[in-house]
Amino acid sequence: MSFHILSIVLAGILSFSDYVTEHIFSKKLRTNQKIVSFSAGVAIAYIILHLFPEISSNALISGRKLFLFALLGFVSLNLIEQYVYKSMGRMRNMTSYHKTLHVAYFFVYNFLIGTVLVIFAAKGLKQTLLFFVPFLLYIIAEILPQEIKFKSSISKVAYSMAPVAGAIAGIYLIDFFASVFGLTISFMTGTLLYIVIRESLPSDKAEKPFYFIAGVLFYTLIIYLSWSI
Repeated sequence: MSFHILSIVLAGILSFSDYVTEHIFSKKLRTNQKIVSFSAGVAIAYIILHLFPEISSNALISGRKLFLFALLGFVSLNLIEQYVYKSMGRMRNMTSYHKTLHVAYFFVYNFLIGTVLVIFAAKGLKQTLLFFVPFLLYIIAEILPQEIKFKSSISKVAYSMAPVAGAIAGIYLIDFFASVFGLTISFMTGTLLYIVIRESLPSDKAEKPFYFIAGVLFYTLIIYLSWSI
């Protein structure tokens, strides 16, 4: 299977999963903290054992400025969340402007997932699947609940198609996205790190430590085994 087809297929799975979990089973998934905690554990293992080394290897070529983009990813989402919550109090009371800001950020983020998927697919199946699994869980578990209410079915589909749109753009503009791959993966890592930390902080209702540790150990083992393949 060529990396073009692989990218489109996996991006399609991400888009389909996003639509189903966001618009059909969203309430059930948001309240299942076992899935959320397990997914957060997988994500943190992937960030530390794979994404950080990926950024470091790219930094040898592009310079340490790449880490600034990781910081930017972390800080930008934090500022948006702070702005939305402090301005409106609760997500369900967001105005049209705040909803647009929130939707735009995550549409771009999911679009970037599609472009990065293409670059990893071009590198090989192992890299692709290691990237795909944590982000599939991120979408399925809705690690950061977005509570977005779209007015039309077209809007729902268009939003969910962001990974596919990113994959298509990545295929046709592969030279460009390959040239900014280090910047993109750094930005995404910072954002994902913020999401995991925000949703995994100890609280009475949120964290399920056993499932978080299970997720960490599970993906640590997967990544460790991948090092010898």
